[in-house]
Amino acid sequence: MIKDKAATRVILVDDHPVIRQGLSGLLQDEGFQIVGIASNISETVELLAKTPPTDVAVVDLSLENESGFDVLALIRKETPKVTTVVYSVHEDIVNVRRALKLGAMGYVTKREDPEVLVDCINKAHAGERYLSPRAAHFLADALAGNGEKAPDEVLSPQEMQVYTLMGKGIATPDIADSMGISARTVETYYSRILFKLGLPGRRDLLQHAIEYARLSSES
Repeated sequence: MIKDKAATRVILVDDHPVIRQGLSGLLQDEGFQIVGIASNISETVELLAKTPPTDVAVVDLSLENESGFDVLALIRKETPKVTTVVYSVHEDIVNVRRALKLGAMGYVTKREDPEVLVDCINKAHAGERYLSPRAAHFLADALAGNGEKAPDEVLSPQEMQVYTLMGKGIATPDIADSMGISARTVETYYSRILFKLGLPGRRDLLQHAIEYARLSSES
């Protein structure tokens, strides 16, 4: 049974002001109570400590110079009673699986209709795990062996080496030195990898590489 939306207290964690404003208005119109808005990890910590008891945290994975995965881990450790829902532009299986491993009860991609997020919050708060149609599609395809190819299946050996070093947190000059190439050539590899993996930007590539490295070490 879905809980009463009027009783559902929500915090939003997203670094884009326009998105925060739009989500806040949408969810309030749907009867949710927005008890706080944060743009990074430290603000999230303050919110969880100072606001009224929070039921659901809606978390973006790409924060300014930080990762939403760290927010998920923080909430899981410090306030486990708070249900987490991911609302992200990322649609790849690496991010979906990582979020679920960190306790997210819901995952909605930003290409879905707004009503999908509303449905997700309701069901997640009621204790039901929920994946939006696009996220569920990627997960189902991966389980069936028909999903997106892993980076080592689409990247050249040199591109994979750059991607792997990125995942270890190695900076561009050091990647260039270790491979015996120029920093400009490394930058060219970044562009090729972005295109092949279908990622929107460098920050997304770095986060993707780090999460892929984590998943690889856990498997």
